[in-house]
Amino acid sequence: MPFSEFTAPRMHAALKASGIGTWMYESATGMITVDDVSSSILAMAEPGNLELSSLLTALNMQDTSRITSFFTGREEVLEVKFRLKDNGKESRRILMKGGREENGTALGTLQYIGNSNFYEPQVSQWDLKGIIAEAPLAVALYVGRELRIGIANDVMLSYWGRTRDAIGTRLEEAVPELEGQPFLQILDNVFTTGEIYQVAEAPAKLALDGKLAVYYFDFTYKPMYDEHGKIYAILNTAINVTDRVVAKRKKDASEKRMHTIVEQSPMAIGFLQGEELLVEIGNEKIFEVWGKDRSVVGLPIEEALPEIKDQGFVELLREVYRTGNTFYGYDHLAKLEHNGELKEYYFDFTYSALRDENNEIDGILILANDVTQRIENIRIIEENEARVRAIIDSSPAAMSVFKGEELILELCNKTFFELIGRTNEVIGMPLEEAMPEIVGQRSTELMRHVLATGEKVHNYGRQVDIVRNGEMTHNYYNVSYTPLFDVDGNVTAVLDVAIDVTENIKARKAMEEVEASLRDAIELAELGTWSLYPESGRVTYSERMLEWFGFNGKSENIEDVLLILHEDDRQRVTDAINRALMPDSKGLYDEEYRVINRVTGRERILHAQGHAFFDEGGKPYLMTGTAQDITAHRKIQTALENQVKERTLELQKANIELEEANKNLLNSNEELAQYAYVASHDLQEPLRKISIFSNLLKEKDTEGVHAAIINKIVRSSDRMSLLIKDLLEFSRLLNTDIRFVKTDLNDIVRNIIHDFELMIAEKGAEVTPEQLAVIEAVPLQMNQLFYNLVGNALKFMPKDRKPYVSINCMLASEAMVTAYVTDAVDSKYYRLTVKDNGIGISEQYQKQIFEVFKRLHARDEYTGSGIGLAICRRIVKNHKGAIYVESVEGAGTSFHILLPEHQ
Repeated sequence: MPFSEFTAPRMHAALKASGIGTWMYESATGMITVDDVSSSILAMAEPGNLELSSLLTALNMQDTSRITSFFTGREEVLEVKFRLKDNGKESRRILMKGGREENGTALGTLQYIGNSNFYEPQVSQWDLKGIIAEAPLAVALYVGRELRIGIANDVMLSYWGRTRDAIGTRLEEAVPELEGQPFLQILDNVFTTGEIYQVAEAPAKLALDGKLAVYYFDFTYKPMYDEHGKIYAILNTAINVTDRVVAKRKKDASEKRMHTIVEQSPMAIGFLQGEELLVEIGNEKIFEVWGKDRSVVGLPIEEALPEIKDQGFVELLREVYRTGNTFYGYDHLAKLEHNGELKEYYFDFTYSALRDENNEIDGILILANDVTQRIENIRIIEENEARVRAIIDSSPAAMSVFKGEELILELCNKTFFELIGRTNEVIGMPLEEAMPEIVGQRSTELMRHVLATGEKVHNYGRQVDIVRNGEMTHNYYNVSYTPLFDVDGNVTAVLDVAIDVTENIKARKAMEEVEASLRDAIELAELGTWSLYPESGRVTYSERMLEWFGFNGKSENIEDVLLILHEDDRQRVTDAINRALMPDSKGLYDEEYRVINRVTGRERILHAQGHAFFDEGGKPYLMTGTAQDITAHRKIQTALENQVKERTLELQKANIELEEANKNLLNSNEELAQYAYVASHDLQEPLRKISIFSNLLKEKDTEGVHAAIINKIVRSSDRMSLLIKDLLEFSRLLNTDIRFVKTDLNDIVRNIIHDFELMIAEKGAEVTPEQLAVIEAVPLQMNQLFYNLVGNALKFMPKDRKPYVSINCMLASEAMVTAYVTDAVDSKYYRLTVKDNGIGISEQYQKQIFEVFKRLHARDEYTGSGIGLAICRRIVKNHKGAIYVESVEGAGTSFHILLPEHQ
């Protein structure tokens, strides 16, 4: 049997069969552990532990120093014979041998040697040679310093690759391959020093079994002494451990390779040891995933990652450790602390139980992949899909997809269902089955053409007959059919996008009718029309104006046109045209001039009006308008003006005495005349028509070509409407026939704050009124007064500033009333203050802001007519009070109102 199969249990059984017991001594405990054979030899009741002192007491020998020296570590080898005390009976003779391992543990044997001569060997020399020859380990004896082979068993000879002919020869001759290796020198050193040489897994190049190679051995060189204490030979014992070394190296290489694979793996890998789930090992990836470093090694997972305590992972790990069942987690959320911040991550992971050689679970293997980016990408894709779907569903255009030759309705949006008057039950149905009324119309023909050719098809304003909610409709649609391709480039479906333009078509027809009516109106009013193109300087005219000017119908250069104007009017008209074409102007042109027919020489007086249009860059591209022959009208007017002048002189003479008395009345009448004139029917009626025609033009302009022009017309008409409204309101305030009643200003302000509720919420404003007074006043005018002031406070506010508006009240001092109120009544006065944190008013403008039409900002910056504060001043004047302002530009404004308690 090869020695490699001669295991420790078999060796122990062989010793036991030979009557040889074994023992082991541990210096840390001072205890000797003996087997059953040794316990029998030592007359112990049973195998177990024996204190060294107890053994020494039981020995029947005067000198125990050799045993003591060995067990205290002063000697490496023990071989001693002694008697065992036996209560006066014949003592047992015992041979005790031992040696020491590197860790300090001592091992040895006990043997009963009977009652023969205590110092004589119990076996013959030939018996000893037989034992050596049959020993399972390699044994050789080298005699003398020349190392002549005295004994070598078959095992040793096989190591050398030699036969028994080598016995009696010198070692270096018998085994020449030892030359250059350290063994001969080591043997010589043992002869010199007398020290035992023992080594494990030493490499040696030998011809083992005839094959020269490097093998590995555990071997011992032990000096042998004669009766004079001199070394006469060296005993060599050896065991071939090549298989063990190779296996160990393979294991180490495998472990190293596995360690490298684990460390380089993109997957996070870790191992938790024992029931406490201690972090034992892990690659860099798992520590990166955990957001920790290797300082957590040796800690329970709950201490290493305290943030996972309530996330269910520890419970999963304990369940795997308890049952041995592998757990697979996918897209699992984990909240982990990285750099002091708790973040969310997603993982695919596996918890697997690991077992020891006894198939007992001793740990858990963790494999994990960070899939956070994938989850985020999926979430983004889903959000994008949902967003696209939401856009499609909320699109005002009807969108649908029809698949295959049968035009199966695959998907559509809400607008499509509304367009066809069906529900989602038509999804998956052929178009002609879902909408039987479509049979024979061009829709199916065009879609099949797209499927066959892959070409897009667009139709604009095509009538499609659809049964909607049981009623046939005949609406007009802009329709687009787009092919959809598969990965191989084949057309598989058609995207149908349709927009209902029925109202646009109707509006276009209505616009055509309006244009016809407008032409009729122009003819009826005997107006001429003209257009000036600033870039080219060319002018075109209608037939009537061509007749007035004596032109031939071709476009004329503006310079040539100006030559037929009366020389007294020429420069004025030129200046008016240039002003209207300036970007910062309103683009309005309104002039009267005399024109002399180029052919007949006849002079006419014309009243021309026009409007200039500008592109987005502020450059004028068109000026168009009308002209009316007012020659006869102007002659009549001239005669009337002459009569008026004569009558005016007479009236002036008659009314000189009344001039001073009527001064205030004349001022009021002048203001009233201004507003009444503006708000007259002549202003409102054309404005209404302009608004109607502009909206009609806007509806007609479906392509948005003239959108900028139309929008400017609409905005201008809206501004004029606002102006008319404010003018009429101002004129009503001139009426002094008003009635005063007891008015609670708290109720007035509370209602105004309610009116501005939406603007306050939109701007995040704070409006805080204090306790106000109860006075005699006109409630409607008080409402208008505070409405204008609070509205201005909210409106004239920087966009990046949160508005604060306060309203308070206090009794006014007599000096204050005297300083500001010119016609005070006999009553106490209150000073009411509306204060804001807005843009403020420059000191140079503070006295002008109460004038009519006084604006300090452009309309596109702050809306309004410029009349609001003039209205406030008129209301306060009607109540025998005064209003004045205190303001810091950029910091805010306070409007102070002085009003009497009684009128």
